[in-house]
Formats: sequence, structure tokens, C-alpha cells
Amino acid sequence: MRGSSRPRARGFWIRSLGIAAALGSIALPTRGQDSPPGYQKVLTEDFSSDQGRWRTIDPSSWEWGSIDGESVLAIRRRESNYQPKVRSPLHLALLQGPPVDDFLLRFRVRNLEDTGGHRDCCIFFGYQDPEHFYYVHLGAKPDPASGQIMIVDGAPRRPLTDNTKEVPWTDGWHWVQVERNVKSGTIRVYFDDMTQPLYEVVDKTFGKGLVGFGSFDDKNAFDDLSLEVPEAKAPAIKKQIDRDYPVRPQPTVSDLPYGPHPRQRIDFWKASSTQPTPVVVLIHGGGWVGGDKRRYGKSMIDPFLNAGISVAAINYRFISQAMEAEIEPPVKGCLGDAARAIQTLRAKAVEWNLDPERFAATGSSAGACTSLWLALHDDLADPNSDDPIARQSTRLLGVAVTGAQTSLDPVQLRNWIPNAIYGGHAFGFAAKGRSRAEEFEQLMSHRAEVLPWIQEYSPIELVSEGDPPLFLEYPNQKKPPVLGQKEDDPTHSALYGTEFQKRCLDKNISCELVYPGHHGVTAKNNIDFLLNLLKDR
Repeated sequence: MRGSSRPRARGFWIRSLGIAAALGSIALPTRGQDSPPGYQKVLTEDFSSDQGRWRTIDPSSWEWGSIDGESVLAIRRRESNYQPKVRSPLHLALLQGPPVDDFLLRFRVRNLEDTGGHRDCCIFFGYQDPEHFYYVHLGAKPDPASGQIMIVDGAPRRPLTDNTKEVPWTDGWHWVQVERNVKSGTIRVYFDDMTQPLYEVVDKTFGKGLVGFGSFDDKNAFDDLSLEVPEAKAPAIKKQIDRDYPVRPQPTVSDLPYGPHPRQRIDFWKASSTQPTPVVVLIHGGGWVGGDKRRYGKSMIDPFLNAGISVAAINYRFISQAMEAEIEPPVKGCLGDAARAIQTLRAKAVEWNLDPERFAATGSSAGACTSLWLALHDDLADPNSDDPIARQSTRLLGVAVTGAQTSLDPVQLRNWIPNAIYGGHAFGFAAKGRSRAEEFEQLMSHRAEVLPWIQEYSPIELVSEGDPPLFLEYPNQKKPPVLGQKEDDPTHSALYGTEFQKRCLDKNISCELVYPGHHGVTAKNNIDFLLNLLKDR
């Protein structure tokens, strides 16, 4: 939340730790200068909720908390579980919006522990990957590794500046501003005084990249952040930020590991109830090659919480990561991760007040295919396992999905949709430079060899009597679906739904189908269906 310049009593509270530190009283510095001509604000952040826009490299080091009732994002400890391959900062929070080139980033920062000459704050930009990025190191005492504009370029960090000015840290709040112009290579850094750069350099090594903040190894709180970009680029960047990383409630538990891979993580929102609550599991789409659990916002989460239904959103390994792990077929890694996540949630039933008999799932595109697979597959629980998680059930009470791929059989798909091209990567036919259509042709050519896999991972092949109720919607269908007709969006065509529904009806399985011009029986959309399903049981 935007702070005023009035004095405040200092106190920092980390929610999950329930601790406070009485730190005294200070006056805030004045706000930074207004936007330069030709720039437009695309993001303001007061950290009042986990808005899903920030990826902390080591979540265990960060907390959403407050200082005197105003929300902050803070580094809670100097140590970190993150150990970069090359010498570089340990604490990073990166904005998960689109990469930016020219920008102005401004925020307030407050040091939470007096480490004397070791006080520091870092600002990251031009971030390509963990071994290639710029950062500003606002270290109290300058030396070749502190108090400089730095670069990490496949080797331990090195300074781009030869600064000798000390950073005037105090126990209070400070304004920081970083300006970057890619064409000129100019980088300017301001600390409290927005009229005179503290550091300045010209370098063109990196262009577009992610931006963020953190520290090398110090404890800081951050608030009142804004990001501004050239006006011509602002609408597209803001649209992507708002679409891909919408505002969402703060999770009760963030990034719970359910496996060793960084993608094997769960965000969980606990509904308020004296009785065990149902659970809806959100499984993001992205073709099993992209996407993130943080793309679910308030519009998807709040209706369930308000109805007393807990919510979990999961990440899972992508096809490329499954191929690196030599999982065959690669889609087994994606779907198996989702199953393991549900087992992990069920293992938390007593601790989190969950009803293990009332689990449902929803997702879009690849997440929809995964949800259907979980609902239709035999229970993957292993009652004889030494692993208590593996003994948990993977079964679902029902699913409601959007744009689901119900089959991965190339022959079947070409009979339904002559221009179908989706599925080759699921079975290991992805390769650098190979298009989705080329992957599909590879799958078609090798269909006989991988037919057992196709039958194992195509939801339509798993439909059997006794399966739970299903709800499928295809909101982007532009014309009535006609079997054997080319589709504008062959990967999310309602023909996946019409043919799947026929199989379900043959097996006496309840399967509602919705697309423009064709309405469901009991529900108008996924949320409506799941609310009815879980509240009525």
C-alpha cells in the first residue's frame, strides 16, 4: 500500500511465523519523480495479496507480511536454499509478466536487520536465465562486488561500474529507482534522491528480460512498486500482465512441494468451515509445455472459497522436463505429477480439515485432458506401498473442464477433425525446430508402435461404467461442429466433446456438453457444475 510521509512506528510481522520485531520510529522519504514523458505505468503493486505475479526463486526465504498494517513482501532470512551455479545473489523475486526492454522500476525498500557495511538490496533486469542477467547491488560499502551495477554472463558476477559512493542506508524506508534504455544501453540507478543518479553505466549485453528485486544475502521488506514502459508498448504489456497473472487471494500455503522438481508445487486456499471441506483442484493448461498455477485469479478461486470449498492449484513437469528425466511416454510425467499432487492433498486431509471423499478437478486444454484422465483412470493408490502418499487415492468425485482434448489417437482425431495436429509431443515426438504439425505426423507414422500408450493416456479409451459425472465446455467454438469438417481451432474443437459424450452415454456416464448454441442440462459453466456437485454431496 502506498505510504505517506508521516512518521511511523516500525514493526515487521511475518504471517506464517506470527512474530514481530519492534524496530523504532522513522519518517518516510518523499516519493520519486513522476513518469518521464512518453512512459506509461503498467503495474502498481502494494503486496496486499499474493497476486501471482512474483516468482521467488527460494520461496522458503520470502513471506507476505505487514509493517504497521501495510502489506509488504519480505526476505525473512539471510540464508537461502538457492545455490546458483555461478556466484550471484541468493534472494530473487521476479515479475512473471512479459520480458521488457526499456523501463522505469520504482519501489520502497526497508532493511530489516542492521548488518552494518553489509546492508544491501538488489534490483534485477534483463534477466534471461539464472546465469545471464543484470543486477544493481545497493551495498552499503562499495567494493568490486558491492555497491555497483553488476552483470552475470555465464560466469561469476562482475562489476560494470567502478563506484566509490556509499549507499546512505538507515533503519527506515528508502525509495529506489532504476531506468533502462536498451537502444542506448543506458542504466541509471537512484536512491532517495531522484534528481541525481547514484550509479550510471552504458552496457548492451542483454536486451529484453524479466525484472525483479531481492538481495544478495540480506533481509529486506519491499512495498509500493511500480513499473513503467514506453507508451507504445504499454497496452500489450499491461494486457499480458493482467491476463496471465491476475489478482488472486493469498494462499493459505504457497508452493508446497509434492516432489523434488521445482515444478512439483501446490498452492492451497483453505475454506473457512467447522466441517471437513470439499476440494477443487485447478490444473492449468498450456499444452503440457507451458503455463503456471499462478494464472488462476479471484474469479476462479473466490466462488469456491465463498461456498466453503477449499481450492488447490498445481504445477507439474512439462513434456521437455519429462523427456529429460527419460519418462516414457513423456505425458506420463505430466499426468503422473497431477495424480501425485492429489495424493499429497489427500494426505493433508486431517491437518487441513479436508473431506477426502469430495475431491474434484477442473482445467483448460492440457489441464482439461489431465483432469479427465484422472477422473476416468483406475485408482493409482498403492495400498501396499511404504510411502504413505502413494497409499492415497487419486479418484475424483467429478470434473468440469474447458477445451479438453479427449483423444490422443491421430487416426481417430483425423476422422473427427481433418486438420487436427495435437498429440505428437505427448509420446516423445517433440524435437528442437519441429512444429506441432510435424510432431503429429511423426505420431501418425509411428502409431502402431505407441498404440498401447495412446490407449493408456487418451481419456476416451478409459470411459467405463461407474465413472464420475463430467462437464465439458468449448466456449471458443465459432461454428456448429460437424464431424469430418476442418476446424478454426482444431486443438480445442467442440468435436472433441461431441464424440466423447457419445462414448460416455454408451457407458451410462453423465456427461454434460456446452458450446455456443448448445447448452448444458444442470449447469451453465464449470464453476456452476462443481458448486452443485460438491455442495450436494
